[in-house]
Order: sequence, then structure tokens, then C-alpha cells
Amino acid sequence: MVEIKGRTHIGKRQLNEDRFVADAGWGVALVSDGMGGPAMGEVAATIVTTGMIDRLDAGESLPDAIANTHRAVVDAAENGNGKPGMGATLVVARFDGYDFELSWIGDSRAYLWNGELRQLTRDHSQVERMLASGKMSLTEARESYRKNIITRAMGRDQIPAGDVPMLQGTLGRGQRLLLCSDGLTDMLSGPEIAAVLATEPDSDHALEILVAKAVDAGGADNITAVLATADDSGPAPDNLPLLPAVTIARDDGHSEYFPPGY
Repeated sequence: MVEIKGRTHIGKRQLNEDRFVADAGWGVALVSDGMGGPAMGEVAATIVTTGMIDRLDAGESLPDAIANTHRAVVDAAENGNGKPGMGATLVVARFDGYDFELSWIGDSRAYLWNGELRQLTRDHSQVERMLASGKMSLTEARESYRKNIITRAMGRDQIPAGDVPMLQGTLGRGQRLLLCSDGLTDMLSGPEIAAVLATEPDSDHALEILVAKAVDAGGADNITAVLATADDSGPAPDNLPLLPAVTIARDDGHSEYFPPGY
């Protein structure tokens, strides 16, 4: 089976606008990072989380659930639940045994740990556009003042089901799928995250250390992470195809970026 655990921390913010789901029985891992300030981001992230739960439970496909939940955030703002302009990111994985579907909107990320840390989701952000065009390096991206400017969000613009990115994969025994908000990735580099996952087999302990390190590194934003781990009954990793990586990081400090179509 797949174990799913989650943890969140308010960081230095006055309010935690992150929401997460870590439900192994249901097979869902989800992180949503609200944006828009008090009475906005927390409302948007809550609508995203509860809306996704309800729609997936009702049997909707992942893209349909995301498109319909996006409209629910827009409708809520127009009807006075929250405020116009509120939004949230979303990264969600739905498991069927060891197989999973993965979708995302915004810059909350999913990583596969299989001895190295492979970023599976490509941020909807200005910085990612600059990385993809070769106008910025990974080091410059981490330090850029634009790194939190996203180009897509739940509750903003249009998100038809046909435009929802989706990946399908299988989690092999010992492999892990990490979903997280940018409160973690803004504070910790890929190699730093890889070093924790390489040395901490216990999910609760690994999450505790990741969040604590992000707090110690500054904790400027809310920090949320969900970790799905395949047990020893999972399929052999060597027999599984690898999903394309946006970045690859190792605990020895190596980090590499791959533009679209690489």
C-alpha cells in the first residue's frame, strides 16, 4: 500500500493560508496555497480543498474536478464569500493502488524521490518562463524577486478541464512522492530536500525535519508538505518508466534543470 502523511507550519505569517489532504485510505494527497491576504487566501484554499474532495469523491475526473472547483472559487468571490481576486495554487495526486494521477495549477510542486529528487511539475510562473527560455539560471531563479509571481491560479482567469496538466505514473517500492507549497521550496534547495529524504525513511520524521529546516532557513511563508511512500509490496522500481523531470537534484549537491521538450 501507499502511506500518505502531511504536515504544515504557519512560518512567520500571522495566518496559515495553506491547506492539505493526506488520506491513504482514500488515496489522495493534496496541497493548496491560498493567496490574496487575510479573508481571501484562506477562503480560496479551503474552497479548493473541500471542492476537490467532494468532486473526486463523486467520481469526477481529476481535470473536471479542478475545472469545476476553479469555478467554485470564482463564484464564491462574486457572492461575497471571500473577496474578488482571491486564489490558490493546487497540486494533487490520486492513487489507485500504486498507480497515480497527478495535476497542478500554480507553483506548488510534486517531486519523485527514487534515490534522486525529480521535480515532476513545471511551475506556472514568470520565473519558470525565464528558466525555460534560458534567460535565467537555477541559482538566479531561487534569488529572483519574481519567484512568487504565478501565471495560473485556482479562482483566477480561465481553467477549462482540457487545459489542466496531468501526469500518470506508478510509485515503486521505497519511492516517495512529495507534494509541497512554495514555503518549503523557497527556503530549501533541491539538494537540501534530497538530503533529508535520503537519510530519513520514516515519513513523519522526514516531514518534521523538512518543515523545521524551512523554518530555520527563514520560514517567510506558510510551509506545507505531504509525503506518499510506497511500501515493500510495491512494484520493482527498475521496471517502471520514469516521468520527465523539470529538475533533478541529489544529496551530493548536484542540481540540473531541463527546459520543456528536453
